Amino acid sequence: MITLLFFAHLADQAKTRERQVPLAATPQRVVENDVNLNFLKDRSLRVAVNRRWAHWDTSLFDGDEVAFLPPLGVI
Repeated sequence: MITLLFFAHLADQAKTRERQVPLAATPQRVVENDVNLNFLKDRSLRVAVNRRWAHWDTSLFDGDEVAFLPPLGVI
């Protein structure tokens, strides 16, 4: 499992600030695998893995924390 964190208006769209989901290979795959996360397909969004800025194709591992943030300056 991995933990997803949603910030600013993304938390409103997700209807939660935190969610547990099954492990996926990358943040991009997390979004592609869950129809409820379609609002995250905007690649202008920032992603962080384990509190470090990351790319959408960063490899994920069991227990990772993946945060989705709006573009800086839009928070």
